[in-house]
Amino acid sequence: MSRRLLTRRQLAAFLRECGFPVGNSTLDKLCAPSINQGPPACAMWGKRPLYEPAAGIAWAESRLRPAGAEAA
Repeated sequence: MSRRLLTRRQLAAFLRECGFPVGNSTLDKLCAPSINQGPPACAMWGKRPLYEPAAGIAWAESRLRPAGAEAA
């Protein structure tokens, strides 16, 4: 049994399909080491980080805030 791992672009497309409006460049920026606010990578294929879909969903849900909430 193998687990499904996604590249960052595949993860962005997967999150959009699930209703989270995240763009490729936004995800790239959030995953940059200098910002480090993106979803956790679970493995590396060479220099390419790979992500588990469930962890990506959990990360996206953690960024949600209630409607009408003030930006900090």
